[in-house]
Order: sequence, then C-alpha cells, then structure tokens
Amino acid sequence: MSEGDGDRLEAEIESLRELTAAQSVEIERLTRMVDELPRRLDKGSRNPSSPPFADSPKHQAEATRTRAERRAEAKAKRRDEVERNRGKQPGAPGQNLSMRSDPDETVDHEPTCCASCGEDLGDARVEGIEWRQVFDTPEPTIITTEHRSVRRRCSCGKLNTGAFPSETTAPTSYGPNVRAAALYLLHGQHLSVERTAEAMSAMLGADVSTGFVASLAREAAGGLTGFVEEIRQRLRDAALVHVDETSDQVKTDKWWFHVVSNELYTYLFASPTRGKDAPDEAGVLGAFGGVMVHDRLAMYFKYDQATHAVCGSHLLRDLAAVGVEWDQGWAHDMAMLLTEVNNAAHDARAKGRSHLSRRMLAGFLARYESLTAAGLAANPTPIGRDRDSIEKDGFKLATALTNLEPEATRFPTELGVPFSNNQAQRALRMAKLHKKISGCFQSDDGARSFATIRSYLAIARKHSVGALYVLAQLFRGDA
Repeated sequence: MSEGDGDRLEAEIESLRELTAAQSVEIERLTRMVDELPRRLDKGSRNPSSPPFADSPKHQAEATRTRAERRAEAKAKRRDEVERNRGKQPGAPGQNLSMRSDPDETVDHEPTCCASCGEDLGDARVEGIEWRQVFDTPEPTIITTEHRSVRRRCSCGKLNTGAFPSETTAPTSYGPNVRAAALYLLHGQHLSVERTAEAMSAMLGADVSTGFVASLAREAAGGLTGFVEEIRQRLRDAALVHVDETSDQVKTDKWWFHVVSNELYTYLFASPTRGKDAPDEAGVLGAFGGVMVHDRLAMYFKYDQATHAVCGSHLLRDLAAVGVEWDQGWAHDMAMLLTEVNNAAHDARAKGRSHLSRRMLAGFLARYESLTAAGLAANPTPIGRDRDSIEKDGFKLATALTNLEPEATRFPTELGVPFSNNQAQRALRMAKLHKKISGCFQSDDGARSFATIRSYLAIARKHSVGALYVLAQLFRGDA
C-alpha cells in the first residue's frame, strides 16, 4: 500500500469516527425524546403534574376510578376493624328536623266514631294529643299586585302624582323575587337560558320567556356598578389578597377570568387577555400595597409595590412532578419540608402565636437553602447539548426556589400569610363549573356580566347572606 493510500484510509477512519460520535449524540437525543413523550402525554392531576381542571377525559375517568377504589378500600378496612351497620353509628350525634313552636298552620285529626263499638265520639273527653309536623313549600303561584298612581291637585293649582316603586318598570312586569330566582338559576346554579325558563315554569308557575331570562344578567350587572367600585377600593386597601386567572371561551375566542379575593371580598373580571393589561384594567392590583399570594406567574411580580407570596400548593405539585416522575430526591425532601413547616404554622396559629420561634424558623430556612443548593447540583448544564424539557423543568424549579426564597417562605415568616392560594382558586372554580354545565359564553358582555354577578354572590356567601335575598335587593335597586 502506498503512503497516499494510507493517508486516505486514516482520513476516512477519522471521518467515520466523527460521524459515529455525531450519530451517538443524535441517538441519545432521540432516545430521551422518546422517553419523554409518554411522560408528557400522561401528565395530569393523578401523577400530579397539572391541576384537576386541566385533565383530559381519559385522566378524569382514571381519577374518578382511583377515588372510587380508595373509598372502597377505606370502607373495607373499616369493616375489618369494626363491624358497622348502615346509617348513624352508636354514639354519633343525631341530626333531624326540629319541631317549631309556631307552625304556620295547625290541622286537627279527630276520630269520628269508636273503632270498637261504632259509638259517635263528638262529645267524648279528650285524653291526649300527639304532634307531628310536615315541612313543605306552598303550591307555586304568581301573585299579581296592581300599583296605581293617584293624581291630586293642590289648592295652589299644582297637580301631584304618586310615585311608582322601582320594580314597576312597565305596564306589566315580573317582580324582584321572580327575577332573583331566574338569575340565581342562571348564574348561581349555572343552568342554560332554556333550562332556566323551564325550571321557572315547573317550580314557580312563572312562564317566563328565554328573552326575559337572557336580559337579566345585563340588567343585574348594570345595577352593580357602584357596588363593584366599592369592592375594588376595599381590596386595594386590604392587607392581603389572593390572585389567579383561568381560561374560558367567548364564542370562538379564548378569554380569561381574573380574580382578586380575600376572606371577605371576591372580585372577578373577564378579559380577552391573560397579560398584565387585564389586571390593570380591573383596577385593583396597580394600587395594592399589601401581600399578594399567587402561583409565581411572572406577570404578578411586575406589581413591585406589593409584597409577594408564592402558593405552596403549586410548589408541592411541581415538586411531586420533578421528584416522583423524574426521580430527583431533593424535590421529595423539599416537599416534605414545606408540609412539615406548614403543619407547624397551623399549630402556632391554633395556639394564638403570631410567629414561629426563632430557632425553628432558622432551622427551616437552613434546610430550605440546603435543598435548593442540592436541586441546582442535581441539574447541571449538559455538555455539548441543550437541556431537554425534563431537565428544564427540574432546573427551572430549583432556580425558582432559590431566587424566590423570601416569597416561597413567606408563610412561616409571617403567619398571617396562608400556605396556599386556594382562596382564589375557589372563586375561579365557579367559572370552570359554568363552562362544564352551560358551555361557552355567547357574547363579551355575557362573560363580563357573569363575572360581576358571581362576585356579588360570592361576597354575599362570605358574609352569610342568602343569594336570593341579595339578588332581590339588587332588582329593587338596593344592591
């Protein structure tokens, strides 16, 4: 073999080595991608990588089956421990209807003749009475009240006219109680317009039209303008609020419901955007200077005049996805630590304390920092390639917990700050329920009216005031 042939073979061998190395890198990348796809497709609240409302129908069915299996297992365990009969158990407090001392109606049932000899009992002596009470609703009926405006002329010549009440908006109209019942079914129980009209006819004997039902939401929202502005101001002045957002559909467009709430007030706002323009338009967060609890969406940190707290429930879900699915032990340990400290915070509040002991808090923060350092060490930068999505999730979570330590540990350092953002999520749950039952909104105004009315009903519930009562007050012009 000549010297030139040897050089050519060496060059070919080197080229093949480079090709093999490149192919190895590509094979590794594709293998990781194939391994990643089933995990991404299997994301759901069951594992738990996403919230329950984001589950696919498959995951919803699996979650329902899993819950049923857990209940069956718990029931079998209880049966093995103690044989129990159905119904109330011995020693358990009873619950039943209590008799009223002032019944609305009393009906006497007297024997007319003796069951033994047939003698008439009209003049027989009464020797005892047994009481039973039945609680029921009256037969549905519409009561018509005619209002007449009387004109009287004064001796000075002025003709004076009696004023009609606010609910008499036309020669004939439905009153505030009928309107309240229809709106409660529509936006309190999330029935469709057609089913609301059908229910009003069947339950109350009010044969309302679908057009009447459809008009109520806009009318009610229009009467809540002053109320909404008052709630905005009270939330601006609050010491702590919960914020969140969720998607919905208006006609064929994707919209978002944003919420600002605390223990006393709830403000829902519908917008075609998820971004900061929506909270700015809603008019609360821009002037809020207290503690803001949220899920660490970047948009909320732009309100830098507020103090921020990150939702611990979201952190636990993210840590479970990283620790369980991708086998990173630091994430499991961090979840255990957050749960432990949350329990300690609950115990301290129950005992009337305003803060944890300095020693306990210092120990918690030291363990927290140690685990975030372990998280960063477990997610180094790969050599010769970019991070795949699995590696990105672990790295981003470890980085977020490191950079947001004050926000993630706000709940033990300030016991007035709750661990989770459940307050906001409960407010948004009604929007998800409406979508599930009634489908999408047919207009922009429909979505905005729904948000306003749900805010009103949520606040009434927080103050232990009945929904039908406050809706009737609204239609009387006294929200």
